[in-house]
Amino acid sequence: MRPNVHIAFHIYDFLVLFGPVISWWCFPFERVIGFLQKINTNDHIGGQLEATLSKSFARGAILRRWLRRPDCPPVIRELRRLFERTFPAYNPPASSPPREVDGECAHYKHLGVNFSRANVHMGNSLVYYYPPNSRVAVAGSIERIVSVSGEITLEIRRQAPLEVGQYDPFLPFYPYFPAQTHSSKMLDTTDTVSISDVLSHYARYKFSKGRCVVLNLARS
Repeated sequence: MRPNVHIAFHIYDFLVLFGPVISWWCFPFERVIGFLQKINTNDHIGGQLEATLSKSFARGAILRRWLRRPDCPPVIRELRRLFERTFPAYNPPASSPPREVDGECAHYKHLGVNFSRANVHMGNSLVYYYPPNSRVAVAGSIERIVSVSGEITLEIRRQAPLEVGQYDPFLPFYPYFPAQTHSSKMLDTTDTVSISDVLSHYARYKFSKGRCVVLNLARS
């Protein structure tokens, strides 16, 4: 029996011990391994090479994290732009180029993330965002992407909350798991927000009549 097949028999035990899979999966580590594998080593293997790569990567990550801390000294914070320009992050996220003509578009890429209208790609239209005059994020689906003078605004139809008397099982038992139960319906009204007010995508799964699970897909 292969190790991964054997481990599959213990998934239930892992869920009981460690909680939702998103809390202990290894995708972040796999991404780091992929990053290290792409570094040119001139075919040198063994010896001090691995230690040098690991230490350099760790030092850079710690420094970037420190520069983003709110208590970072102002003098050092002023050097952040120079540092990031000199040592750019791996695969820095890109955005779509500004549109030369005002109007609607079907897709838009913002900081490396693709957004689409619901009638074009439903998955890319599901987003968490800040509605106008509020800093409480809500879930919704993009219906229009509009470019005016290079500024991108989104028209988003909000996911309806649970009806009165319906129960959200995630809230009392898994308060730190980024999932909530919503109504599977959408509200009649829409919000118009800037692309910068969008936080992340979310996944939606209808599991019973009139209800769906909304899972926040934020990377941080």
